[in-house]
Amino acid sequence: MKKYIIYFCLVYGLFSCSILEEKNKGLLTPETYYTTPEQLEASVVTVYKQLTTIYERTGRGTCAMFGADDVTTSKVNVDILEYEIFKPTGANTSLTNWWGQSYKGINFANNIIVNSAKVPDSDAKKYALGQAYFGRAWFYFFLVRIHNKIPLITDLTVHSDLTASEPREVYELIISDLKKAEEMLPDAWTDYKAKMGVTSGAAKAALSLVYLNMAGYPLKDESKYALAAEKAKEVIDNANRWGYKLVANYADLWKNVRFNDEIVFGLYYNDKNGDANQSGPLCGSPSEYAGWDYFFAELNFFKAFPAGPRKDATFWTKFPILNSNGTVTIKDWTEIQQKRPYYKKYIECDNFDWNKPWINVGWTSSRTNQVIRFAEVLLIYAEAKAMSGAPDATAYAAINKVRNRAGLANLTAGLSREAFRDSVIAERGWEFAGLEPNASRWFDLVRTEGVEKAAANRDASEIQLAVKPTKSNYFAPIPDSELLLNPKLAE
Repeated sequence: MKKYIIYFCLVYGLFSCSILEEKNKGLLTPETYYTTPEQLEASVVTVYKQLTTIYERTGRGTCAMFGADDVTTSKVNVDILEYEIFKPTGANTSLTNWWGQSYKGINFANNIIVNSAKVPDSDAKKYALGQAYFGRAWFYFFLVRIHNKIPLITDLTVHSDLTASEPREVYELIISDLKKAEEMLPDAWTDYKAKMGVTSGAAKAALSLVYLNMAGYPLKDESKYALAAEKAKEVIDNANRWGYKLVANYADLWKNVRFNDEIVFGLYYNDKNGDANQSGPLCGSPSEYAGWDYFFAELNFFKAFPAGPRKDATFWTKFPILNSNGTVTIKDWTEIQQKRPYYKKYIECDNFDWNKPWINVGWTSSRTNQVIRFAEVLLIYAEAKAMSGAPDATAYAAINKVRNRAGLANLTAGLSREAFRDSVIAERGWEFAGLEPNASRWFDLVRTEGVEKAAANRDASEIQLAVKPTKSNYFAPIPDSELLLNPKLAE
């Protein structure tokens, strides 16, 4: 049984049921419930549930990443459009919802961590804590990269006068949590209530990505490059330990396969059981199929994307249109309403029929969100190794594995440190294009201070920007509703 996908069981009702009788002798409360490792372990599902929730629908947290040059949207998607044109507001409904769901997940993780002090030590307790620490770290990692200064909560107290913490303080907690997860999590899950959870390998990979981000803007702590390379190398050198490897064909990552060996950290959904991934075909399909036009490719990014099997698997460029007389006409992307290619790799799921896409487009799916893939670990190592010294043979080997799988030749030898870094950033843009769950392109542009350059390269036919972006546009505002409850967050 594979061990890298998070599978969650909806036993959520245990924590939300109400007791109607006056006699509450058997009432479950945090004080009375957390007495055994098994009870602590059962609570982990709430953390996983919230992780799947913040990733399950395009337009929640991902709306903050539409300043990137790989995706754009239609004018009718107001929440997303704010970020596309670099004019976000604190009233943005989607981001406000995402903020609330993220802190809900943090609270669930805190509940496990705080109450674990009352539970006897055991492997079950250790594993539950490892998952809680990983989950809390990941919620904060996403929040700090989007908002920069955020409230830092590690207890179960309601804080009405908390100020926002500086990003370095948030990152210090993230690192601390992931180091604990790294030590507490197993290499693999065997018989763990039929749930496939995060592993020590996932924690190491997450740490490497955290260090890589700390090396860039806004912290610009270049000492973290060496740590990122070191942690990524641990995953690469011990890939067999966790069963990680590149899938031979890039297109196979996106076919009707919910599990693959490249996933290091993934989120699993089962639409048939009501556990749906809501960022399915409807969000990423054109209006010709009653799709919502939430996201599709920016022209210049598509044009610059190197030809080959990766490009073919990434983009949807030919669209069968059912005519009123029952015949089918194939239209090129230049002939449909938005006149843009769409992202093919997020559409194919649950037996999607490319010859009859109009009958398959639905709101939900069982598509796995592949948050961290082994390809990303290779590219983290390549960049971090080069930036912590020089692009040596191991750095070239790492990026070339990804390039060769994409049908590209080896990267030019003898590049300078900066030229090599720029090549890795470009490679990451192509490999993780189009709002892959980790939104790599936007975060890469922010940490390398490349947002302005990317925005200046927009095709004239794209939606006009409200302002030319500067570093003041890099981070999303704290929601107005949160500032209303606690004005000190604005300080």
